Amino acid sequence: MIPSAHAEALNVLHWWTSDSERQAADRLVRQLAAQGVEWHDDAIPGGGGGAAIKVLTGRVLAGEPPDVAQVIGRTLTDWAGLGLVRPLDDVAQRGHWRQVMFPVVLETVSRGGHVMAAPLGVHRINTLLVNHHVLEQLRLKPPRTWAEMEAAAKVMRAHHVTPLAWSDEPWQVATVFETVLLAEGGPRLYAELASTTGWSSWQDARVVAALKRLRWLRDLDDEPTTEEPWTSATRRLQSGAAGMLIMGDWARGELQAWGEHAGLDFDCVAVPQTAGMHLYSIDTLAMLVGRNAHRAEQEHMADILAQPATQMAYNQAKGSVPVRTDIDPAQLDACARDSWQTLARPGAPLLPSITHRMAAVESVRDAIGEVLHRFVRTPGVTPQQAQAQLLAIVRGAAP
Repeated sequence: MIPSAHAEALNVLHWWTSDSERQAADRLVRQLAAQGVEWHDDAIPGGGGGAAIKVLTGRVLAGEPPDVAQVIGRTLTDWAGLGLVRPLDDVAQRGHWRQVMFPVVLETVSRGGHVMAAPLGVHRINTLLVNHHVLEQLRLKPPRTWAEMEAAAKVMRAHHVTPLAWSDEPWQVATVFETVLLAEGGPRLYAELASTTGWSSWQDARVVAALKRLRWLRDLDDEPTTEEPWTSATRRLQSGAAGMLIMGDWARGELQAWGEHAGLDFDCVAVPQTAGMHLYSIDTLAMLVGRNAHRAEQEHMADILAQPATQMAYNQAKGSVPVRTDIDPAQLDACARDSWQTLARPGAPLLPSITHRMAAVESVRDAIGEVLHRFVRTPGVTPQQAQAQLLAIVRGAAP
């Protein structure tokens, strides 16, 4: 249903505030405006979305929710269970979402058989970005194994290049850790660790191995312990001050945004020992139930967000890939094409991000981040002690 020319603007709360995120959001605004839907922007700064979730929760509790909000993963399903989110079954049926979207996407945005949000794009968390110029100058290739990464780091250090850009901000540490969990433990163990009933798997010796690897990776950055926005670490990679960065592929979107002005010189591969696997986070916008009924406008927005042209416009700026199976992957760059093709490959391990709300509620996500934050900043905390703390968190949250 198309809103009238005098329809009220839809208030959209989100945390897309970096250069590339803003470009992606602006592309959505233009696509929507062309079809008669007005986006009233309510952006809340803060990497990882923690601040935005707090603001959103406060507004909902006060009875003044936005019309649309960036609500994802477990947070989405929990809010849907409380009746706070408008189902989009009619929109999904009209748009044939079940025929044209990746099954993992529909599973993520559904609860009790109902579609509860409009999916925008799929991010790959297990992404290693490398400065192409640095590697070329040092005659290195993007590392595919930890041994290759150790060898590359040794060469970089010898030439006064920081091997790995880093930030001690809790959600960023946790982002690196979950990719290492996948690398060290493999997809089967990671799936158990991400399950709400798999708490006993956190006792596995491979969790200790992942913690040891995490500390080794932190030591690849010679900068004093610091908490910086993820964009600062990405700037260090872009400038050549650091040779590598482990970050979700939204960092790729940021490098592309800067590349329009500062030159584009990076490559990306899967984090060592995770090739062919996809650790995912899915961007979604939920239509919230409020006192003022804007159902027609909300449904029309959801329909536009799923359209192929909107999907391509958004994801090419954001660094993620479309949620649709019917796009032409030739329109994607090499990094995005590998991500999309991994999603499309039958039997490929597709694993939900713990840090980015796909497999953990907000409280568990935050608690894990704080444990890992203390671990990398406090040499006296042993991997075994950190493992015990992580086990206690997930065991306490188990059903």
